Amino acid sequence: MEVTTKTKVASVVLIAFICTLFIRFFIIEGFIVMGDSMAPAINSGDYVFINKLAYWGKKEPAREDIVVAIPRTYPNKVIKRIIALPGERFRIENNKVVISEGRTDPGTILTEIYLESSTTPAVGTTLIQLDPEEYFALGDSRQASIDSRELGPLDKWDIKGKVIGKIDFKNFKYVDF
Repeated sequence: MEVTTKTKVASVVLIAFICTLFIRFFIIEGFIVMGDSMAPAINSGDYVFINKLAYWGKKEPAREDIVVAIPRTYPNKVIKRIIALPGERFRIENNKVVISEGRTDPGTILTEIYLESSTTPAVGTTLIQLDPEEYFALGDSRQASIDSRELGPLDKWDIKGKVIGKIDFKNFKYVDF
């Protein structure tokens, strides 16, 4: 039985299609961002890529990671920056984010060089002790962001992946995170 060129091409196309689906559903996902809650780092209309395997195994989300999650109180994906980690105490005081290890720890004001405006409005939750599997995430554009202040903390299993890059269509460039 002789294999024809058409059969070879069809096999290659089928294998490429299956590999693309595998990568898309299990490893890397991309989508267009709607809204300016992460401006200036990520703007509305930017195409972002998320690594779905970033937090598999023993790897945990870190402070300042930009993640995509589906919060327990909101049906849609959100893109936010991790601000407070499991077990930490988070508060907004004088428009600044303060992180402490417990009630007696006065805390440390978080240095957020990625913000255009260094003020964090005190709306919604402004003081919380995070559980061992919870993260507090905020948008970089704090005045325009619906985030953990209103939606509550993100559970570890709500985090779908880490943002690893974006395509800025306005300037036609790729930006790594």
